[in-house]
Amino acid sequence: MFLDITLRRNIDLVETAINLHQSGQIRANTYVLDLDRIVENAKLIKEEADKNNVEIYMMTKQIGRNPEVAKRIAQVGIEKAVAVDPWEAMVLAKHGIKIGNVGHLVQIPSNMIKEILKLDPEVVTVFSVEKAKEIALEAEKQGKVQDILLRVVDSDDLIYEGQTGGFKFEKLLESVKEIMKYKGVRIVGVTVFPCFLYNPEKGIIEKTHNSKTLINSAKVLEKELNIKLKQINAPSANSIASISMIRDIGGTHGEPGHAFTGTIPINAYRDQPEIPAMVYVSEISHCYNGKAYVFGGGYYRRGNIRKAMVGSSLEKGLNNILEASDISPTNIDYYGELIIGDKKISIGDTVIYAFRTQIFVTRSEVALVEGISNNNPRILGIYDSFGNRLR
Repeated sequence: MFLDITLRRNIDLVETAINLHQSGQIRANTYVLDLDRIVENAKLIKEEADKNNVEIYMMTKQIGRNPEVAKRIAQVGIEKAVAVDPWEAMVLAKHGIKIGNVGHLVQIPSNMIKEILKLDPEVVTVFSVEKAKEIALEAEKQGKVQDILLRVVDSDDLIYEGQTGGFKFEKLLESVKEIMKYKGVRIVGVTVFPCFLYNPEKGIIEKTHNSKTLINSAKVLEKELNIKLKQINAPSANSIASISMIRDIGGTHGEPGHAFTGTIPINAYRDQPEIPAMVYVSEISHCYNGKAYVFGGGYYRRGNIRKAMVGSSLEKGLNNILEASDISPTNIDYYGELIIGDKKISIGDTVIYAFRTQIFVTRSEVALVEGISNNNPRILGIYDSFGNRLR
């Protein structure tokens, strides 16, 4: 999905990744992150957010909850993270990253609420009155009042499979009145998901119906119950191209993730300020019946993997780009498949992919590299897909 643009706009990353693999410094099934470019992307995102008076939480799941990257982004001024689940919150907090929003997509299990509230998150997103009550009771035990966001959903909203849940818009007032009985929580905002999506046919980022639900929910709470909202959180497809859209619909907060690595869908079709800063590195395992088989572990089903570059050096790889076979969701990704055709393949060749991923759901290693931009690359560390340093 992003191979062409990465070769055109960050070829040094590709060359570095090949050299690191060929020299044995990284293994097959490793994501290589260009830290310099990620920091530069973060600076541009922060500037755009400030210009539009939008607050930003960093999302780190797509880069494997990497704490060192999170620290560098925090130094730019995006100091708080949105944790897609409580496990991500714990990893980041352990390394000193402030937690902005937790419960964003995954609710907090009952027996983890105590631990998460001790992290002092700015807000906790809740999907139900019952979860709000659980949080309220634990907050009271800890002598605090926890600010919460309500995730709201309407009948015409887009809901991804496996992410269903939230307060039904038509019953919002009824639910809020019940939550307001609990002294341990304070409703400070609303959120939905997804608020924006890239339309490949039009080549633009568009508002979803969910964004209408977001603003209508905020209006209802403020008008009917006189609740002063601090946060109208509008996540999904948050990047430099869409931050002004958050402001335009009346939102206050965004949660960019792929924007930091330049792996936003729009970047595959139209150059964006964010430069690609991540590649997936693997290796030719074997060939069979016209296909080359590549060690897996890091493929992502929604990654739109279309092709890969193969070779033992950048020079050999540039003219040796192979089409990828579709990966069936019924298969474990032991191997990826490339169609050999008239290309030259050798066992042990480096394979470079660039696609949209979510590292935290893979079994890959993550190599964090700085100095690529000044021709002095060095590995800062090798991590697992959950943000733990391996070596």
